[in-house]
Amino acid sequence: MVHGVQIDTDGVSDFATGMQTQESGLETAAHRGADLHAQGVGFGARITTSSVITDAKQRYAQALSNTEANLRSYHLAAGVLARAAAEISAVFAAADLTSEQAHHKVQALMDDAARVAEEVIR
Repeated sequence: MVHGVQIDTDGVSDFATGMQTQESGLETAAHRGADLHAQGVGFGARITTSSVITDAKQRYAQALSNTEANLRSYHLAAGVLARAAAEISAVFAAADLTSEQAHHKVQALMDDAARVAEEVIR
């Protein structure tokens, strides 16, 4: 029976590549959203201003702002996870798989990546 962590280094490398792609896509989406709404909320621009329209515009603007902030945070978190996955793959590709030192290094990388990603998206 095998104990400890078993790593498919090719799979982890594929994950890292996928996260890097996601990181780029999220960054692009955040910039596109910011560009699209740089002039403010166009909703209700041709309707006589009322408190209902004003409130709806404010809520809509806040929702857009929150979405763009989330995309930026997810972009940063994806980068953290991609870099950690690439490092984990490299450590295991170069290490003796029974090495306790390699196991501790990988565990520390996973713990650090999870902590940083959590901080970024908060």
